[in-house]
Amino acid sequence: MTGCTIIEAGRTEARELYKVMIGLIGPRPIGWISTISQSGIHNLAPFSFFNMLSMNPCLIGFCPSLKQDPSKKDSLRNVEETKCFVHNVVTSDLIIPMHQSSANYDFETNEFEKVGLTAALSRFVEAPRVAEAAVNIECKLMDIVSLGTKAGNTQLVVGEVLAIHINREGILDDKSHVNAPALALVGRLGRLNYCEQGRIFELPPAEV
Repeated sequence: MTGCTIIEAGRTEARELYKVMIGLIGPRPIGWISTISQSGIHNLAPFSFFNMLSMNPCLIGFCPSLKQDPSKKDSLRNVEETKCFVHNVVTSDLIIPMHQSSANYDFETNEFEKVGLTAALSRFVEAPRVAEAAVNIECKLMDIVSLGTKAGNTQLVVGEVLAIHINREGILDDKSHVNAPALALVGRLGRLNYCEQGRIFELPPAEV
């Protein structure tokens, strides 16, 4: 076919394949994960390899990759130590602090303080919540699945949902459905591109 480009994954360097895939698979939900170390240091970092994994049990997961050392990222180390994390939903008003929290801070750095956010107590887990977030989801660690031990290899962190904090009026209607325009979610695209919630439309159930 004229103009067709075929990229063979097995013959393409991981970094080059990554650049293509993150541009094609999207918009991706952003897992804005807050954790705490055994010594009590708060950590906050966004992950675009994140999603809801199961409803029964209610599970969400995020995927930190190993560093070039290949040591573990702070979020992964903290979850291993304290067995919990919180996902803080990213909305339009929090795009800048979310993006800034992706910087490569030292392990001893408290990202909440660096980006000007407030760490709030959670109800069931040690990990803090972002007080300014519209929604927080508390999770206890269920499993960590290693997809390799080399630099860049993904580690899938699976958490069981313990509690959902709805912090703003108007997000839920009287039938407990989420009001999508009111929530104003942000998604991740390729390169340094993000997308805000745009046109929202509803389709009827599919029928045979």
